[in-house]
Parts: sequence; structure tokens; C-alpha cells
Amino acid sequence: MSKPKVSIIQLAQKIAALPRDKTDALLLIFTCTFVLLPFAEHSPLWINSIAALLIIWRVWITLRGTVMPPKWLLVITTCALLTGVYVHFGTWYGKETGIAFLMLLACLKMLEMHARRDAIAVIFVCYFLLVGQLLYSQSLLAAVYLLFCICLLLSAQLAFQYHQLAPSLWKRCSNGFRLVGLALPLAVILFLLFPRFQAPLWGKQQSNLSGVTGLSETMEPGNVANLALSDQIAFRVKFEEKIPLASQLYWRAVVLDTYNGKRWSTSPSRVQQAFIAPAPGTSVMQEIIMEPHNQRWLFGLDRPTSVSNAAHINNERNMVSFLTPYGEMRSNEPIQERIRYTITSNLSNATLAASNSRTTSDRREIEQKSLQLPIDTNPLTRRWTKQLRQQSNDSAELAKLVLDYFREQPFRYTMSPPPLGNDQVDDFLFNTRAGFCEHYASAFAVIMRYLGIPARIVTGYQGGEMNPFDGLMTVRQADAHAWTEIWIASRGWIRIDPVAAVSPDRIEHGFPSSFPSRNFASLLGFNQQTWLSDLAKEWRARWDATNSAWNLWVLNYNLNKQRNLLSTLTGIEHPQAVQIGIAMMITASFLAAILSLILLRKKSDQGPLDKLYDDFCKHMGNQGYPRLAFEGPSDYCRRLQLAFHNKYELVEFLSLYTNCKYGKGYNSALSSTHELNQLAKLKSLLKLCLQLKPANQRR
Repeated sequence: MSKPKVSIIQLAQKIAALPRDKTDALLLIFTCTFVLLPFAEHSPLWINSIAALLIIWRVWITLRGTVMPPKWLLVITTCALLTGVYVHFGTWYGKETGIAFLMLLACLKMLEMHARRDAIAVIFVCYFLLVGQLLYSQSLLAAVYLLFCICLLLSAQLAFQYHQLAPSLWKRCSNGFRLVGLALPLAVILFLLFPRFQAPLWGKQQSNLSGVTGLSETMEPGNVANLALSDQIAFRVKFEEKIPLASQLYWRAVVLDTYNGKRWSTSPSRVQQAFIAPAPGTSVMQEIIMEPHNQRWLFGLDRPTSVSNAAHINNERNMVSFLTPYGEMRSNEPIQERIRYTITSNLSNATLAASNSRTTSDRREIEQKSLQLPIDTNPLTRRWTKQLRQQSNDSAELAKLVLDYFREQPFRYTMSPPPLGNDQVDDFLFNTRAGFCEHYASAFAVIMRYLGIPARIVTGYQGGEMNPFDGLMTVRQADAHAWTEIWIASRGWIRIDPVAAVSPDRIEHGFPSSFPSRNFASLLGFNQQTWLSDLAKEWRARWDATNSAWNLWVLNYNLNKQRNLLSTLTGIEHPQAVQIGIAMMITASFLAAILSLILLRKKSDQGPLDKLYDDFCKHMGNQGYPRLAFEGPSDYCRRLQLAFHNKYELVEFLSLYTNCKYGKGYNSALSSTHELNQLAKLKSLLKLCLQLKPANQRR
């Protein structure tokens, strides 16, 4: 017969029953593990593995009561690990190197934790690591996790401050959370009113963009499909007026006009002609909050007519933004922080055929660049386009014939197409006929060039999800898309998306409609329209709205907003740093005084000895034998003896309480060792008494 499994509650009870030194050590190890967990995503595998082994070793020592490793072994291990960190990173400086050092030192320090000062050293190393977490993420989830870790660290720190008498493990943990709760109002005051600086506190900001995914200045089969696997947010949009239709949500980013047979890229030297304005159409203004991607391009609805200078969310510094002759939006420096800017777009699907400052030579040069193709590639496509050329000489009519071919032939829109050979367009058009948006855009642009029609690729995003809770549209990396533009003399550059001919749902209803398996509910075997999927979608929208508010009102709380807040509260039009500091000290002092009064009013005059007696009386009252108002401990004891048949624990507890309370030389401060020992004995007897039941209830 198999042994029953130990439940979590039973395991917690067993841990709580361990000696106090072991429970304190386990609490600190558990806390340190929680602090180190977020760094596992950013640290090398070998550092994570060694840290886990060191923690497991320390837990084994605590539970088994074995001897700590000798000092010489720890010295050798420390030197070897620090050398490994230097070899791996190649430097003693930097964020990653410093975090790796602290992670290993925290784990190693726990293996020589002999005294309370060693435990305090581990705790303060963990505090430094908490600051390091903010270098990787300042999201709402990261802030909540950091606050939880602070509560655990305070609980562990308080646990090592008790001497002989100590509250239960649960009480020790709750004290840490209570302290953080009391400190939160003061933290909010300091956050709102502590004088802020225009520049960051550090001399040079370090970008955290090693894991950022996004578009690039090149495109080849598989690039955009890989982005579609990411659920990261690219940017959020607030529309000033009416929201465009789903089929109009083309977010322009990069124009690719050079093709080498496999890869599209931006040309090294572009024609410096004037910006070609879009044809007249509906004007739409958007305020965009963009996530960092370490590139210089911005996003906006196709086609942009003007863009404001981008402003950093976390400080007051602005960046120069401008429109390129290719209709791209650019900044003068890479986007390494969250930014905000306003852009106006014209929803016309064409540009003016002639610009007021564009020369004939510039036009011919652009056309030549948009016609270039590698030699001796895709022979089947060449022959096919010659046949198409015989059917019509009109560029728009030829484009329609190609789209009809995509629509009528068995082409598939898929994220996992088969690999293509050396002649990629031939293989795609006449063999596999399966691909993602970059396959269709690339094939269409190559066909147009073979037909003598200037064509180029535009990459960006298509679609977006409107959040009903904050009124913002969220565009994710999964919405990454590629389409084409062709030059028609009478209309200029016009947008043609061949995916719309193969998978219209992708354009009208967004990416999830084409690949419903991405929905979590469908992965569980539920239909997309079930209540589970609707509930998941609603909570996701709520969480996105909460994150957006966190970014705007917390991470975006800068000096200007601080001054506006103080102006609203005090009436001072342009408060200076000194005035803000004075307001902070006055408000913090007032709040501290209120909290102190509340805590003093709640403070009980009952000493620890009376508290134990009161708990005893409450338990007996629940058993049907409450203490009468005129009864002292001795009379109460005689009455309870009859009901509980002279139980030793009951008599011993009340006798010891009477001697301690009314004996000669009783001191309510309980400062001597003897008094503390007596109180500890009373606590042990009380635990036994709380398990007693009257004789008439026992069987």
C-alpha cells in the first residue's frame, strides 16, 4: 500500500515545528530564492545552475543538520566562480557582470552563515539585487513582485532580531508585510513630492534592449513570421477623432527598395528628393506611445503628412522627428526608451504623381532603383511575366491580373511554409504556393519589376486591438506585416497588399482570425466564442489598460507633472525645487503624525503575561466555561478542575500564572532571564491547554 502524499499544509506545519534557528534560515533561503528568480531570464545558464545547486546545498544542510563546508573550500569555490564570471563577460564592470557577482555572492554567503551578522549581510545583498531588477524591467508586474520581495526580506530581517522569545513563523512573516503597509503611504508622498531632476540620476543611461524584438531594415522569408510568434506590445495609439476601418490600419515603418534575389533591404544611398505628399483624403491624427526598439524609425498610419518631435516618457528630453522622402517617419537617434509623439496621416492610398520640387532626373533614378533585379534568377517567373505583358500594357491592369492569379490558384497563407530553393520566387509561385506576408509581398514586387513597373516593399504593422477600458489601440509584434507599393504615372505610389487576395480575413479582422490556434481557449479544446475565451479576452484588456495607466501616470511622472500637481494643491504657479522639498517634508511629517496617533490608540496596555491568560480564558469560554467577573485565577482553577478532571496542564498553567502575576518581585517589563523562561513555559502550557475538551465532550 502506497504512503499518502504530504499536503502543502502538512509540509508547512512540519517546517513551522522545526527549531527556530532552522525556520529562520529556511525563511532567508526562501526569500533569497525569490529575489534571484527574475534574473534567471537574463543570466547565463551556468550561473543559474550553480546558484540553484548552492541553494539546494544550503537547504540540505539546514534540514539534515550537517556541518557547514570548510572555509578553504568556500574560498576556492568563490575564486573559481568569480574567475568564470570574468571569463564569460570579459570585464569586471557593467550591469550583467555586477548582477552575476551579486547572485553568486548571495548564495555563497549563505553557506558560511554562522551568526546573525552573516544573515544580515545576505539580506542587504538581496536589497542590492532588488535595485538591479529595475535595470531590466519597470513594469507594473515587476513593481508588484519587487514589493513582495521587500516584504519577505523585512520578515527575514525581523526574524533575526528576536532573542529568546519569538513569535510564530506566521507572525514573523506578517510583521514584515505590516511594516511595508505602514511605509507605503510615506513612499507615495515621497514619490509625488520628492524633487525630480531633468536628467537621469546616472551619468549615462544603459539600454536594456538585448531581448527586444521588432522590425529590421532587411526582410527575407521567415523574418515577419518569427515576429508573429511574439505577443510583445509594439506601440499604443490614441485617436483624436474617428477610428479608421480595420482595412485602413496599415502602420508604415520601413521602405525596402533593394533586392538581391533572397533579401530585401534599404538602399545604401537614397535619392534626396523632396517628400512626396499623399493624395487628398481623410486626415487622421494619432497620439502614439511607442515601446523602445533600438532603431530610428517611428510608426504611423499610412500615409503620414506630419509628425511632431518625439518626447521621452521618463524625462523631458525631446527627439527630432521628421518625414523622409520615402514616406518614412524617423528620429535623429535610436529609440531606447518609451516615447510619445503625435502624427497626422492621410488615408489616401496614393501619393501625388508629381511633387512641386521633384526633377525629372530624380524621378527616373527612383524608377530605376525600383526596377533593379539580380541577373539569371527565377526563369519561370520571367517567362510568365512576358506572357502577362502581352495581355495588357496598363500597370493597374497588370497588377490586377497578378492578384487574380493569387486569388484563383491554391495559394495558402501560413506561418510554417516549406523551404524555398535558390530561385525563391519561382519555387513559391509554381511549387509550394504557401507562405506568410513577406513571401507574397516579395513575389508580387519581383513580378512587378519583371513587368517593368517600379515596385518596393513596405514593412510595418497591420491591424490592432482596441481596448474598451482605456480607449487605446494596442498594436503587437504579432501584427507585423509587409506589403508592396507600385508606381503608376497617373497616381504616384499606390499600396497593394497581395495578402488581401489570399486571406481577406487577415486584413479585415486581424492576425488572430487567420491563425485561431493562437487563442489560449482553443488550445484547451474550447471554441473561440465560448465564455472562457471571452473572459480571457476581457481580463487581458483590463491588464493592458492597467499597464498603460502605469506607464502614463507612474513611469511618466516627470518634473512638469510634479510642478502641475503642486500648483493645483498650493496655487503656486511655478514651484521651484526648494518649495517642492518643503511641501514634501510638511506632508510626510503630517502623515507620519497621523499614522503614529492611529498606532498609539491601537496599542494595548495588556502585557504578555496577561495576554496569555486572556487567551486561556477565551478558549475556556468557547468550551462552555467562561470566567465569571468575580473569579480570580485560583477560584477559576477549582471550577475548571471539576469539568476537566484535574488535568495537569490546566492546573500547572493557572498556578504558574498566579505565581508570576502576583508573586513577589514581579516585573511587567520581563527583563530578567528567569522571567523570560517562565513566560516561555507558560506559552508551552497554553498550547496544551488549548487542546483540552471538557469531560462530557470526550468519548
